[in-house]
Amino acid sequence: MRNPGQGMKRRILFLMMQPPGGTGVQGLRYSKLYPYTLGSGWEFHFSGPSPQLTSITLEPLVCPLGRCHYTDNVSFSARFATLKNRQPKHSFSYYLYGLLQLGARQVEKLIAHDSFDFLRRGILDVCRRADDLFDFDLIAAKSPDFRLLEVGAQLARERGKPLLAIYDDPHGQRDNEGFYPDDRSRQIDILEQARGVLFMSPLTRDRYVEQGLVRRDKTFCLTDSYPLDSCFYPAQLTQAKPDAFGKVSYNFVHLGNLPEWRPINPLLDALGSLQGQHEWRPLHISLYGYVYPAAIELIESNPNLASCFTIRPAVGHIESHLVAEQADVLLVMIGSRHLDNQPSKFFVYLGHPKPLVVIGPPGNPIQALVEELQVGVYCDVNNQASIQEGLKKITANYQYYAEAFKRNSTLIERYRADFVAVDLLTILDAVIAPSGDRGI
Repeated sequence: MRNPGQGMKRRILFLMMQPPGGTGVQGLRYSKLYPYTLGSGWEFHFSGPSPQLTSITLEPLVCPLGRCHYTDNVSFSARFATLKNRQPKHSFSYYLYGLLQLGARQVEKLIAHDSFDFLRRGILDVCRRADDLFDFDLIAAKSPDFRLLEVGAQLARERGKPLLAIYDDPHGQRDNEGFYPDDRSRQIDILEQARGVLFMSPLTRDRYVEQGLVRRDKTFCLTDSYPLDSCFYPAQLTQAKPDAFGKVSYNFVHLGNLPEWRPINPLLDALGSLQGQHEWRPLHISLYGYVYPAAIELIESNPNLASCFTIRPAVGHIESHLVAEQADVLLVMIGSRHLDNQPSKFFVYLGHPKPLVVIGPPGNPIQALVEELQVGVYCDVNNQASIQEGLKKITANYQYYAEAFKRNSTLIERYRADFVAVDLLTILDAVIAPSGDRGI
């Protein structure tokens, strides 16, 4: 390994399934931080599958191409799936790429093609070439996919480099009662090898320590952040407008997918119960992204609910901020089993002075943040009455929550991209420091 002298930067290589250049949350998280690392003692590099082949939409690349060590080892079935989903639904090209995807999948099955092994070999090839050229000081790899974390560990062993293991989500099953790790022995092998382990949730870190998977003294936590670029915050103020009966109507927005494990049935039940109540202030909810079919069916089967919802296609990162800026209230949904999950969109939304309604399991770390920052309400995802009360509070006390962004601006600024970048750089310095000098 190099011994950086005065003025020489240390170099880190991040391996991830969604590297910068695509719309995946992994890459977007580091794209926000990257500009604020340029004046530091670290030089960031990235590796993973090419976003051109794997991401439905593409985002501007904030770092030089020479620091993006991407592989084209992406199976044809995955390539055709990406191309299919770039087409308008039900168009000729959509069905054409769908047929090609199906055909490629059949061929891959016939020849026993292992898509992850193909990707693994490609990532290792580009990373070895990059290390020959740049001689990295630290290898960082992210889970999910846990198998990619294993690839990073293999690379670090081969090259004699320290490893930083990063867990965006735990590898295993979890519910309100606890965490049940998958591949326990394989995880322990990696966590023992790692010089440091970075978690994106303090509760996930606690669960890993309690399970005996990792020592606490080698762990760190980091949150996501909100960007500072002016293009995300156009100077267009919106005001909730009265409806035909003189009541103020609030425009709620949810940005992101709503799969089956993030059910919105209690929200729908709460809205149904509130309809027609004298003190109730009307609202409209726009959902941007995939919504599981059963929820769509429930909404469409009830005329009152149908009038409250608009379901729209997913939008890109920049457009999502423009949509958020036009909303009155921003909605965050957390699955009932994901007690430890800290959704990135909560932190991203903090850049917009819009009250938040967060619906999730009681005890999730976001609940304490909502109460500390006073920017909205937190509701129990499994409790219709809790959601009803939360919707009443946010609409009846809208100005109070909106003004919290100024009232508690110092607390909220902890989650600015430049501040979180400093936290990350401090963690990297601690990981690379000799044992005993880490200052944890």
